[in-house]
Amino acid sequence: MSHWADRLFRDQADLFAEHFEDMFAAADAEVADLLDLLAAEFDCEPDRSLDVACGVGRHALALADRGVEAEGLDFSEPFLDRARQRASDRGVADRTEFHHRDMRELDELSGSYDLVTVFWNSLGYYGRETDEAVLADARELLAEDGALVVEQSNRDAFVADLDGATVTEDDDRLTVYRQEFDVETSRFSTTLDVFDVVGDGYEHIDTMEWENRLYAPPVLRELCERGGFDDVALLGGFDGSDLTVESMRVVLVAR
Repeated sequence: MSHWADRLFRDQADLFAEHFEDMFAAADAEVADLLDLLAAEFDCEPDRSLDVACGVGRHALALADRGVEAEGLDFSEPFLDRARQRASDRGVADRTEFHHRDMRELDELSGSYDLVTVFWNSLGYYGRETDEAVLADARELLAEDGALVVEQSNRDAFVADLDGATVTEDDDRLTVYRQEFDVETSRFSTTLDVFDVVGDGYEHIDTMEWENRLYAPPVLRELCERGGFDDVALLGGFDGSDLTVESMRVVLVAR
């Protein structure tokens, strides 16, 4: 049986990508905050960046908008097609490049990047050993003064705020979102059923499922240290806020 990531990001890529459409504005704001943070606190003003598991290119395009030579890497050709089209539409095709490659193949890339990013819970798909290898390979791609930035849900806040099921309806589309968390493995399982609104009823379109691990912040730091990073900072957001139990996101900056 194929891994859930293959099914979701390849076979169901077009349907899943619809859920990114309202997130581009958020990516623009996140990148603006991140670049300010890197310049002010880490003496890093990147000229060249690589976004690992870039999806439809939200953050790579936002970086390119701000003059960074931005590259993205993803194993989903449908996602990359969308990213390249958006780059053309936004007039930044000359400052972007998207690689059709698995994140587990970072060691096959060459070059030197001022910034390598891994956003939106993209660690945790394949297990701890793989994640350690991805981080170690990312370290090898960084320029001497470059920075790695990892962003994920804060496990503690996520568990405390876990909503087992939610239903939303808009634009003639209904979604039923169900989620469970396994405290023994620190993995969460998600099922998303999608329906079209047809007259007075609903027509089931598809079911999307995924499962990945959330690392507690100290464990995330340990993964980076094992990957060769000496200086690791844990923050509560791209704005550099302090990380607390209530912070919904963890932003890690490692050098």
